[in-house]
Amino acid sequence: MVLTADYLNCSLATKLRKIYDNNIWIPEVISAKMVSNWDKAGIVFLFIFSAADLFSISIAQCAAAGLVVCWVCKWIQTKHRPGIPSIWWTFVAFIVASLTSAVLSLDPIESLKDSNDLAHIAIFFAAYDILWRNRTLSGKVLRLIAVVGTVISIVGFAQILQRGIDIYNRISGFNDMYMTYAGLLMIVIISALAIILFSFKKWSDSWLPFAVLIMGVALLLSLTRSAWVGLFIGCSILIALRKPFAIIIIPVVVAIGLAASPDKIRDRAFSMFDKNQKSNKERIYLWGAGLKIIKDYPIFGVGQNSFPIVYPKYRHPDVKEPTISHLHNNFLEIAAERGLVGLFCWSLVWASALWVMLRSWTIAKINDRERIMALGASIASTISFLVAGFFEYNFGDSEVQMLLYLLIAIGLASARDDKIDQT
Repeated sequence: MVLTADYLNCSLATKLRKIYDNNIWIPEVISAKMVSNWDKAGIVFLFIFSAADLFSISIAQCAAAGLVVCWVCKWIQTKHRPGIPSIWWTFVAFIVASLTSAVLSLDPIESLKDSNDLAHIAIFFAAYDILWRNRTLSGKVLRLIAVVGTVISIVGFAQILQRGIDIYNRISGFNDMYMTYAGLLMIVIISALAIILFSFKKWSDSWLPFAVLIMGVALLLSLTRSAWVGLFIGCSILIALRKPFAIIIIPVVVAIGLAASPDKIRDRAFSMFDKNQKSNKERIYLWGAGLKIIKDYPIFGVGQNSFPIVYPKYRHPDVKEPTISHLHNNFLEIAAERGLVGLFCWSLVWASALWVMLRSWTIAKINDRERIMALGASIASTISFLVAGFFEYNFGDSEVQMLLYLLIAIGLASARDDKIDQT
């Protein structure tokens, strides 16, 4: 007899009755219980990872390891094929391209060591399988990260009280870098806004608008322009998905927000349009160097973490910062380090995920609120990440990378329509 999900979730008395009626062998019952325990443990690790990713990368990675181990052990135990998303091959292509680039690198040992972030992809597959089989979990995960996002925002406020709004000493919550802090907040705000727009529960979600406001203020105080731009685009997409004509309110809200902001925030925002601003000029020089590197190493690039080796040769003479570790642009960084082959495969991951989720969005029923919420959060978060990545190498932040893998797992699990195979 096939052991279904109904069997796994029923009471002990019902299990015994099914054993008698269907002549199930006792070893099969023990196996079913073990599978159920792997599922439960995997869900616990999923929640720990979702929360910890915002404040402790060590705890998050330990929880991610537990999540993946539970996922693997479950399918070894059942000897059945796990739920695999249709875009699995794009991840495989990116892994192969990255490892090929590392082997052919200017410093193969260093590049192979730096390729350890490819292991984060396992988080996507493990989370996808759990979320596909337990679709009500998506909303709980997103609400959990909104709670933690609010907490780290309050920590940011405490840092503001200590150091003020200082471009040279920005708030970072529990993270080492303000860029990581801002990148995480950007994704969490968009996810929380998706809940408000598509799956808001009058009483239990009444705290969410206040949480979004708190996180939004913290993001503003981080003075991180790339995350501001990403948030603007992500929120615009969500509002366009909800009510296209309502998108006209976005510029009004931005104008009011700027008018009410302290001078340092307002000046920082307007500096985005000043080509003579110091950091803007540095980025232009840096991107020019990146394009030259790509021209000289077009196929597989210079290898992961080998950019600093060649950068001095291509550095613009007017650059003020003599050494730098990355190009402040996802697309240029990946093309320079992993070549155009790596860039194509990396872009294919996000393009394929967005295609699947957008196609599912067009056929989703409006009363399926949890599904459209999950799809909206994932679509907007992915696009906001890509847009912010034009101005910052946010894919290089492990915390942001892992959170994004979780978000697209949520979106793709919600996009899947076929009947779940419970064997």
